[in-house]
Amino acid sequence: MGPIIIVPSLFFMIGWVVYVIVDGLRRRQQTRVFTEFHSKLLDRIGSGREFADFFSSEAGTRFLDSLSSSETGAPQIRILRSMQSGVVLLALGVGLFVLTNQRTFSLEAMDGLVVMATVAAAVGAGLVVSTLMSYLLSKRLGLIDRPRVSPNVDTSRPA
Repeated sequence: MGPIIIVPSLFFMIGWVVYVIVDGLRRRQQTRVFTEFHSKLLDRIGSGREFADFFSSEAGTRFLDSLSSSETGAPQIRILRSMQSGVVLLALGVGLFVLTNQRTFSLEAMDGLVVMATVAAAVGAGLVVSTLMSYLLSKRLGLIDRPRVSPNVDTSRPA
């Protein structure tokens, strides 16, 4: 029963370590590019007047938004990734349960498959439920489907 649990766990662990390293390197490179771009942009602004004009423009607003949200990402993207992971793990658990119904494995192997199927299905279902709760909470807090203001509409005067 040991090899049935240890071998997939080992592959999962190696895959997770590779993912974490690659994702860390990607984020580091992305942060470096953002930092270089923003520092060059700020270096080009010569006077206080240019600085004020730039930050009062639409491009300045986008620049400030990119500074504050370059790492976090949109809630929709995080919710979608969580849902995707949950569905994949849930499908893996169901597939392993289907595999345990076939009588081609020994009793020890069946026990290992049932344990792995239960864990995968439970984690997948947990991610799906967590994603649904995150979506509902984000919608209630106004993080999703915010009303967009058109740049040509003057919102300072009542209609």
